[in-house]
Amino acid sequence: MRITLSIPDPVARKFQAVVPARQRSSLVTRLLEQELSAREDALAAACHSANRDKKLKAEVVEWQSFDDGVKDE
Repeated sequence: MRITLSIPDPVARKFQAVVPARQRSSLVTRLLEQELSAREDALAAACHSANRDKKLKAEVVEWQSFDDGVKDE
């Protein structure tokens, strides 16, 4: 898949000067995978933290008990 990105000129010039042409896609892929993994880990940690929060859990139970008159299918 091809993706078009906008990169500031100084960064793009340095990237082209430092990273050989045949290694650029693999480098960008590796950096994206690292960043995405870090973000997924942070999201998972936030979810685990929220799931351990007793006050939040009680609030969720309270909201789920609300009868809005809409029937589940």
